[in-house]
Amino acid sequence: MNEDRKFPIPMGSQTNAQVQHGDLAVDQSVVTYIKQVYALLAASLVVAVAAGYVGMTLPFPREHPYILMAIALGALFLAMAVKNAATLFLFTGISGLSIGPIIAIYVGAGLSHIVGQAMFLTGAIFFSLTFYAMTTKKDLSVLSGMAFAGLIVILVGGLINLFLHSSAVGFALSAVGALVFSGYILFETQGLKREPWVVAPSVAALQMYLNVVNLFLSLLRLLGAIEGKD
Repeated sequence: MNEDRKFPIPMGSQTNAQVQHGDLAVDQSVVTYIKQVYALLAASLVVAVAAGYVGMTLPFPREHPYILMAIALGALFLAMAVKNAATLFLFTGISGLSIGPIIAIYVGAGLSHIVGQAMFLTGAIFFSLTFYAMTTKKDLSVLSGMAFAGLIVILVGGLINLFLHSSAVGFALSAVGALVFSGYILFETQGLKREPWVVAPSVAALQMYLNVVNLFLSLLRLLGAIEGKD
């Protein structure tokens, strides 16, 4: 007889197949989330660079930096509340405008090579830290407390240095800033992998954008100080 026979699947094999299928679904979810975050981050950086180029020559960012800062702060809160690409790009565009005059100062002083060096170092550090955070088995969340403490030091030290105008203090704060935002890149990147979809992709991209931009600005100041013309 050519009767089809259906053999029972052993319980152990069935369980393993289900677990493997479940792991595959989880891994695919992580990959999808991370792709969305970094696609939004890349687009945000493109928007910021384009806006920064405009901000280098536009009078308003140079003449009214505090007004632009207030607008950027409002756009930041909006992007945190309304979690989509439009509000994200609105903030990064305004952020780029505010950075434009800073870049223009370096370019005008004949230090455009320092801007290029800071961009290269930022990219190299970001990709290296991202790779490490995505592959290491160490728990990097222990860095969160130290990074937050360092951020407080930067804020307080920056306010104090508004009155001191000390180049040494400024150099130290820039060095601390480079370390702090490198730390944020490390543990926040690992957080994207370990807890996907806890934070909306646009908000995760916003947080990473802030880390990258502040790392760039810290390195720019450090390189400028080393050049002796900051």
